[in-house]
Amino acid sequence: MGTLSCAALSIRELPSIMVQLFERAPAPLLPGVQGPLDLCVRYLRRKPGRGLTVLYKARALNVSRGSGRSSPDRWVSLTLGEAALAGTQIRFTASQAQQAALEVQPPGILMVLDLGLSVQVFPADRGLLALAATCTTTRGGPLFSALEAAARLQLGDPAWSLVSAKAEPVRYKPSSRCVLRYTLLLEGAVTEGTLQRRLALFGKVYSGPEQARTVQAQMQHLYTEQAEKGQPILPRPVGVVENLGLTLHEAVESPEGTEPETLRTGLHVLQPLFERGGGGEILDVVIPGEELRMTADALARLHTSAVRPGGPPRTGAKEAKRARERAALIAAHNPAQADVAERLAEQLATRLEVLQPDAYRPAHGGFKASQLLFQSQRVFVIDFDGFCLADPALDVGYFLAYLRPSGLWYHCPGMRRWFEGAAASFVIAYRLALRERGIDEPTTDGILQRTCLYEAAFLFKIATRRVNRMNSPRPGELSAMLAEIASCLSDAQRRTKDAKNLAWV
Repeated sequence: MGTLSCAALSIRELPSIMVQLFERAPAPLLPGVQGPLDLCVRYLRRKPGRGLTVLYKARALNVSRGSGRSSPDRWVSLTLGEAALAGTQIRFTASQAQQAALEVQPPGILMVLDLGLSVQVFPADRGLLALAATCTTTRGGPLFSALEAAARLQLGDPAWSLVSAKAEPVRYKPSSRCVLRYTLLLEGAVTEGTLQRRLALFGKVYSGPEQARTVQAQMQHLYTEQAEKGQPILPRPVGVVENLGLTLHEAVESPEGTEPETLRTGLHVLQPLFERGGGGEILDVVIPGEELRMTADALARLHTSAVRPGGPPRTGAKEAKRARERAALIAAHNPAQADVAERLAEQLATRLEVLQPDAYRPAHGGFKASQLLFQSQRVFVIDFDGFCLADPALDVGYFLAYLRPSGLWYHCPGMRRWFEGAAASFVIAYRLALRERGIDEPTTDGILQRTCLYEAAFLFKIATRRVNRMNSPRPGELSAMLAEIASCLSDAQRRTKDAKNLAWV
């Protein structure tokens, strides 16, 4: 595509290009959506060497609010190859996009090969070939009997029959994975005749049968182990449809007859709250101590599990390599802060490379608030795609890095105090939970000392994600993140000592 033209597009201009492509398509790609399109970004991923992926929610603009008519929302994904990109700019122009040849591949894929561009209308997905089939719940289809078997297992009664099912996408990463919610209508025979009831299950679609089979087997082993010791920390796996790359598990929901508020997401629970005076001033911070205790206990149960994930351990050396790569990306986007970012990354990587935990233990690999569901006095951990052997400090550091509220980067009042209080509560609870499971103090001390290094590593990850998504570096925000990384590098001894002292109080 040559050098970058002065008329090159920005990522923000892609919706208008997509609208033009839809208008030029020889057949409608969005049946049922009439008139001009409104495209709203739901997800954006830009990684060096891996191109750009944007997921849009598409709807018609010609339906007025309050008209009583609804316009169906549809998901449309756009992918650009790395060759079509130059940082946050796109190498081709609007004119080139208008003139390029189109190739339509049923049932909803549009390719512009000359520009390295493709558009996919959900559930069409070249990376998830079985996605459309996992959304098809008609009787007699490949999915219907699997859903019926999963429902019978969940209810513990083989007498239930599946009448109908509906699939709805919940979370979707194009060409990677998709979470679906299945709402089932079941029928069973009783003395008085027949009884109907509804049941929800969640499914996750992977790119291939092997990944689905491996994930399901590991989760089944972990669930069985945890159930033998008490209440499981993860939703119950109830089936796998290998030829579709689909796993099925119970839906964690509020019990029948209770208010929906009894089920809370981790993002909702673990957000900053404050007690304020009449003038709005902050009087005190509100720390969700019980929820943090439950979270720490669940993580300690995972770290002391006898289930062993397959594959090599996720080592400090691997995270060191990623830290250097992320610092290089920050430097490319923000030359003024390149020296600081690369210096901190080198200090961090040097220390990560030589880490030697006492043992590599089962780890979640992406443990953060968004992977938690709270129901009454229980917490469920979800999304075990990153399940691996690792230093337990990796999970603790991941959680604490993402526990930091975004207001911290803008120096908002109360944010630092809230985070420090919440982090201390979690670390103390984690120490106590490990002690209850027979982990000695020197081992726990070592985990918490190494935690700060992993915090710094994942703060680099957060910083690079923000650089990519914003498409406009914010030096003040990045400076605050780099300062936080520097603080983590000097914080290991202090936090370990504080948590140890408070745990004995």
